[in-house]
Amino acid sequence: MSKLVPTPSCTVGPFFPTHYFGPTDNDLTLAGDASKRAKGTKIYIGGKVYEAARVARWNAIVEIWQPDASGRFAHPNDPGSSQADPDFMGWGRRSSEDDGYYDFTSVKPGSYKDPLTGAIRAPHINVSIMSSGLMRRLVTTFFFPDEPLNAGDPVFNAIPDAAVRERVLLKPAKLARAPADAVSYRLDIVLQGDNETPFFLD
Repeated sequence: MSKLVPTPSCTVGPFFPTHYFGPTDNDLTLAGDASKRAKGTKIYIGGKVYEAARVARWNAIVEIWQPDASGRFAHPNDPGSSQADPDFMGWGRRSSEDDGYYDFTSVKPGSYKDPLTGAIRAPHINVSIMSSGLMRRLVTTFFFPDEPLNAGDPVFNAIPDAAVRERVLLKPAKLARAPADAVSYRLDIVLQGDNETPFFLD
């Protein structure tokens, strides 16, 4: 029997044309009807994507997904999906700009019981990054500061070093592009090098 040789892998970019994005793809508070907005505390997250040595990474694809303000996903695997906010998108996509900047408008997600472990998950936002030069997409999670449930969240505490956990905590900040009615946070994503963002392993 001959031994199979793995097919060479390719990078995940750059294959991201400008028409890959819609004008409101990074606004999760809109689910189609512009006259209706998602329920909950409106938030704005902005930051930059960096390579090593703090070099800005342009044309990186940043995607986020999260439950609504009540902790429900509009997905059949969620037992409470029928009660999910119909005006909340739950998923968004954004391309980083020439200076690495990315941003999203959303609502603060609610906590929920993990169906696999039974653990109560702290409010969090899941994040995926694809970019030229990366051999696979990178996945991480953003958490909210001063959130009591962080202490028991299994994902947050999977990072043993408290200093490294700080790298996935959103930082309250005044950001110029933030809507006036939103609570704004900043968090930079560092792909490698000093202060690298912790990412999940495959």
